[in-house]
Amino acid sequence: MNTNLNMLSKLLGATVLTLGALVQTSPVVAAPEGTLTVVVPNFGREMLDMGKTSTQDLQYTGHTNEPLIGTAPNGQLAAERGLAESWTMDDGAKVFTITLRPNVLWHDGKPFTADDVVFSLGERYVAKDAICTFCRLLQVIDTVTAEDDLTVKIVLKEPDPSFMAVLSARDGDIRILPRHNFKPTAEGFEMIAGPIGTGPWKFAEFNRGVDMLLTANESYWDPTRIPDFAELRLIPRSQASTRLSMVRAGEADMAFIDPRQVIDAKAAKLDILTNRGSSKGGLSFYGCWQEEMLCHQQDFREALVRAIDMDAIMKSIYPEGTAERLATAYWTEGSLGYDPALEPYKYDPQRAAELLKKIGYDGTPVKLWSVRTNAMPEAPEIMDLVDGYLRAAGFKTEVTPMEFGAFRPRYASSPQQWETNYGAHLYLDAGAPRPSVIPALRVGIISQEKGGLIQGYWNLPKIDAEWDKLISLTTLEELDAELKQLNHQLYGEFNSYPVALRYEVTAVGPRVKSWTPSAFGLAWHLETVKKK
Repeated sequence: MNTNLNMLSKLLGATVLTLGALVQTSPVVAAPEGTLTVVVPNFGREMLDMGKTSTQDLQYTGHTNEPLIGTAPNGQLAAERGLAESWTMDDGAKVFTITLRPNVLWHDGKPFTADDVVFSLGERYVAKDAICTFCRLLQVIDTVTAEDDLTVKIVLKEPDPSFMAVLSARDGDIRILPRHNFKPTAEGFEMIAGPIGTGPWKFAEFNRGVDMLLTANESYWDPTRIPDFAELRLIPRSQASTRLSMVRAGEADMAFIDPRQVIDAKAAKLDILTNRGSSKGGLSFYGCWQEEMLCHQQDFREALVRAIDMDAIMKSIYPEGTAERLATAYWTEGSLGYDPALEPYKYDPQRAAELLKKIGYDGTPVKLWSVRTNAMPEAPEIMDLVDGYLRAAGFKTEVTPMEFGAFRPRYASSPQQWETNYGAHLYLDAGAPRPSVIPALRVGIISQEKGGLIQGYWNLPKIDAEWDKLISLTTLEELDAELKQLNHQLYGEFNSYPVALRYEVTAVGPRVKSWTPSAFGLAWHLETVKKK
């Protein structure tokens, strides 16, 4: 193993290993029975082709198809929950060789092979009609080839020692798809039948806005994760009170609830199960790269930050044990470039008033987009509190509620749609922690011209130049140092207002004993829900 991979294990928690030498004895597993009913906030775009969905849709799409790189329960990248049995990286951080797990079958009984990986990474997710959150991140791939049925070689256009994280369940929404279930179209690809995966759950039925029904894969390659339940029924309910009430009434076994409902759930004698670091919330300032907008100025961004008492908001929204205050938007504990010396911004309304006077603030309104998402269902309530603090500090505000499906095109379209008659566009973004950081930066702050998506930085030429430097680095030691410098830079420029490292909070009924998801990311692993 070369030094880059040793550093990868240390900084990213990536376990680079081969399981073929390990002899495992299949445990005796009871046949799945019964139905596990889980209530989620919504079904997002309500589409089944994972090339046309996003990370927000993984709550219903992410159970049938698996990532190439797995994630252990502690949030470290590992082989144990992914389709890759091992992987290596060359000294230039551009060539990755991946050995696939043998004897894996698609749900229709056909063998999973390297050609399916080639199709997924080199064709489906880079097609014109592909809009998944991490689809853009695959543009760095120069070639992806099948060396044999169980070996894939990926060659990047530019060095990226953290690239394997892009293909993980922790950091992104790239799941491996079967070539034989897609046919080409003028714009890209179309699914031939319903979703076909390799995962512990098999697709059975999808009723838009009503429910999704999955069945246990009793031939799953990992016997320890064959579900206890014969069926998984996912139900969308936008109202948090309804989700909790369904568990209290025995209509559901598990509900993803708002953190503030923990008190009510415990009062109802329900158990609470959490997943640390499932997402991180941050108040993003969108459109600030446009010089006409006030948020292009650092003084205005700092005034926004200083006007908001985030400690008070945290206490109001998050009961103890459901979230942690964040100091920086893209860096969490264990991330490349993380610096524990940086502290969360301080509430200072006097400083906010001084800054507004300094820039001659004339009442230009600040647009607040109030969007409830699966990853942050409490966002509208937080935005209401933010609105109150801003108005108290002298800002004029305009709050617009919107569904995520309608809001997403504002940042995903090219060109973007941020009206310049506002001082700033504020949106409570709930991204995955992504300890590798590079994928989050690519999605979040660089320009679309450079392969980014959101363009959440106030000076795109500047950040693009810094990005060019980052992607030229070939060792994780260099990358860690450079990212730490960028961490300090964004912090000092008040580029956004970090809020919280959130825990996924669930209320469970009497039939549920335990749940073992993967921390710091998007891997729910509902197959690990165990019966009492």
